[in-house]
Amino acid sequence: MYFEEGNRLYQEAADASGAARTTLLQHSLGAYVDSLQIARSRNALFNAAIVLGELERHDESFNYFSEYLAIEGLTEADRAEATKRRDALRDEVAVLRIVTEPDAALIWVNRKDLAPRGESPIELALPAGEHRVFVEKLGYAPLERGQRIVRGETVSMELRLSALPPPPTEPDPLASAPEPEKKPRLRNAAIGTAASTLATAAVALGLSLRARTLRDDANQASAQYRMTGDEADRQNAIDLVDRTDRFNLAADVLWGTTIALGVSAIVLYGVHRGRQKREAPEVGVSVSRHGGYASLKMSFGARP
Repeated sequence: MYFEEGNRLYQEAADASGAARTTLLQHSLGAYVDSLQIARSRNALFNAAIVLGELERHDESFNYFSEYLAIEGLTEADRAEATKRRDALRDEVAVLRIVTEPDAALIWVNRKDLAPRGESPIELALPAGEHRVFVEKLGYAPLERGQRIVRGETVSMELRLSALPPPPTEPDPLASAPEPEKKPRLRNAAIGTAASTLATAAVALGLSLRARTLRDDANQASAQYRMTGDEADRQNAIDLVDRTDRFNLAADVLWGTTIALGVSAIVLYGVHRGRQKREAPEVGVSVSRHGGYASLKMSFGARP
């Protein structure tokens, strides 16, 4: 839904000009970003990169094309088209190319408290100037290097990682300990489904609250338009109503999923309890003045 909305707004922007075109492109980009937050699809990445380029956000456009080109399974035509568009941006950006030996190392730029920018080898468009690069790979010593880059140029960093010595082996004190009793599969499934129910309900609640906020904003924008008659206020109100509808639809879908998961958790737990009662061993004891006896009744081959 978000992807189709981004396409529609982009087509409208093609027939607009000036501030109206910029506004439509920004709304189109917002719809593509909403789509990418759900799934990093190749088409949404490619279209978002194009819109970013038209908004003259060249660094972000270059990096979106780089992420697109890293996708496996692209056709030769798709790869050639994306490469051509990305190369056309090189004069407008400063590019840092990072290659490591071995490859597939995680790369951070300037800040380690944020998510990594990707894996080596990688090309990143960054603001011109000095940058700090952090490189990490499991089993190798981490690296930190500084590099200055210039707009319109591609600077390469070739880094060789040093393997760490293997950790000393120590006897495992728990090696001979008996394995803990495994929990019944149905109970595990019920617990997992219940946790998924709570998580889905939390997301649905967040979307509902966001939709309510957007609805209030839309009402305020409508009131503003009735007072001013300004076309920009009218367009703002329409955009807010559209976003409200999208969030309400997403919330409805998640509430329905929450109900389905909750019912599944109840059914799984009920079946688990029924099996426990059915398979529990029965012990009988009888005592009289003539003596006594004890009996044990349990099922064989049953699996919880």
